[in-house]
Amino acid sequence: MLCCSAIRRLFPWMFCAYLSLALPGQAESAPFKGSLQVVIHEIAWMGTTASADQQWLELYNPGDDAVSLEGWKIRCRDDAFVKELSGAIAPGDSYLLIQEKHPDLPGVPVQDTFTGTWSTEGQRMLLMDDRNQLVDMVDRWYAGDEQTRATMQRVYPYRAGYVSGSWDTSRVRYDYGYGTPGFRDTTRASKQQLHAVYHAPDAINVYFNRSALTEFASEGNEANHMINMEERILSRLRQATNTIDITIYELNLSGLTDMLIRKAAEGVRVRVVADSKEPNPEDEDRVKRWEDARLALERLARGADGVPGTDDDVILFANSPIFAFEGDADRRQAMGLPAQARDFPRVSPVIAITEISGRLLAEGERRKDQTYYGPGTQMHNKFIIIDDQWVWTSSMNFTITDLYGSEANKRLGILDGNTNNGLEIHSPEVAALYRAEFEQMWGGSGDRPEPEKARFSGRKGMGREPHRVELGARTLDIYFSPGYNVVPAMSRYVEEHAKEKVYFAIFAWSDYALDRALKKKWETKGGDLEGERTDFMVRGVFEFWDEWWSAAINMTGRTASETSENNPNIRWKHRPPVFRPNEVRRMHHKYMIIDGDTRHNPTVITGSANWSNNANSINDENSLFIYCDLIANQYVQEFYALYQRAGGDLDSK
Repeated sequence: MLCCSAIRRLFPWMFCAYLSLALPGQAESAPFKGSLQVVIHEIAWMGTTASADQQWLELYNPGDDAVSLEGWKIRCRDDAFVKELSGAIAPGDSYLLIQEKHPDLPGVPVQDTFTGTWSTEGQRMLLMDDRNQLVDMVDRWYAGDEQTRATMQRVYPYRAGYVSGSWDTSRVRYDYGYGTPGFRDTTRASKQQLHAVYHAPDAINVYFNRSALTEFASEGNEANHMINMEERILSRLRQATNTIDITIYELNLSGLTDMLIRKAAEGVRVRVVADSKEPNPEDEDRVKRWEDARLALERLARGADGVPGTDDDVILFANSPIFAFEGDADRRQAMGLPAQARDFPRVSPVIAITEISGRLLAEGERRKDQTYYGPGTQMHNKFIIIDDQWVWTSSMNFTITDLYGSEANKRLGILDGNTNNGLEIHSPEVAALYRAEFEQMWGGSGDRPEPEKARFSGRKGMGREPHRVELGARTLDIYFSPGYNVVPAMSRYVEEHAKEKVYFAIFAWSDYALDRALKKKWETKGGDLEGERTDFMVRGVFEFWDEWWSAAINMTGRTASETSENNPNIRWKHRPPVFRPNEVRRMHHKYMIIDGDTRHNPTVITGSANWSNNANSINDENSLFIYCDLIANQYVQEFYALYQRAGGDLDSK
């Protein structure tokens, strides 16, 4: 056994005593009666799968009031070594300390670091407040697993002291083992089901922000579900060292905004392509989100020093000029902005055919006569390219609505936003393809956009071919809109390759050709109310259910209130099991699973594009065809949960 002086040399910051057994007079039957204003909540004494030295400790505030940690300490029993704390913990929030040589914990904000490492045999930790009163303590490792890297986690309800019944070994998966770092309590954290995250080249990680039925997982392939996707994005951005290119349809996530500002201040080149389309004035919710987005974009344009035109600014560009929001000085100041945007130039450009004045935040695609294209089309992408290595893409907008549902939910960490899926891909080849698409809109490869060379919407040119990428045993086809004709490609794929089943979850589907291709699989013929049932299976969930243009009208045999050349009312004779969703908010997916869990090349089609002419031929979008049985199986797990909530019967044919 090591002597105390040896322990001090090995573990210099916190501990003067190494104890693997309780001291005399401190038996488990007589726990310390602390205040429980803050508890030692979780300890990764065994480190993580990334490194055994990547040890971390989490404090948690279970009360109703914020607690200042100024003057607080974590120390050993005789005060020989002390780790001083700072900052505060909000009610229901966590404070994470991690070994300084391994400070990054993907998806989790870390408040402080420490030096040295802990003995895996056991340590004594004392948490002291600013009056040097004992708040909480631990005297040994009562739980945790050194082999699986499962943490020692406090059991709710929290009891003061160090009794063994107060601790358990975590069974919740996170990036680097088992644990719940950064979560407000173990009951809530257990809802986030992060089963596996891969970091090596060719990795593809899929995330769902609602539940999945993992009993349908193939072996070792449980879907990551109930995931806070902002945390996943921030975990990747935190590791960026050179470049971040991001396309933004909407933005009001303060965590994402803060991270982009931080990275630009660190010297990372951050380029943003944003959408400029203004909402219908009668849509009050969209109007507020558009105002919030302009406030967030202004924060980016000012950078960390708050002054536009300096080296730490995030550089913005859009499909049409974007002006600062000046309508409410109080809202501006609440966002940390000056009451007025006078340090941005006031300009009066011609946009489309109208002269419009405002404080210019972001330049737009410019015509040769120096006028600008109007904001009538949508830059609907939401992808991120990090260090030309990682690509994030999803159906999720960077908004509170899409992730949390409301500001109140965000404060509580409740994920009641729109139902979405996202994925990240580790591939320089995929990153290069997305960067080329980004730079078409940017107008070049430089730090600054070139407005006259930029190309958005149909000006990119039609008839472009999709890109095929091999990632290990997986194959991807990547489509960008406009120009790649992704929706007709979906129709052809269903016609030519779907053998047994198609499942889908779609926000908006108005494309008739895709509807007809699936109808022929289901009931042999494409005409109105004609065809005989086959043994092909179709299951689906539509967000837009009653709109006359929706494919849901045709599939359910209803008569549309109106028709168009692109949306004839060709009704299905035999109604398939398709439903409107039963979600907390909107079902925002745009995915189709072809022959999932079969021997026939299981395929997932997903991305930002709805199945419509606008998404195919007008909006800027990205879509992926992923040929992989494991990824298809993960989407099946999420689809089954979504389908059941909507009223679908998994046993029906």
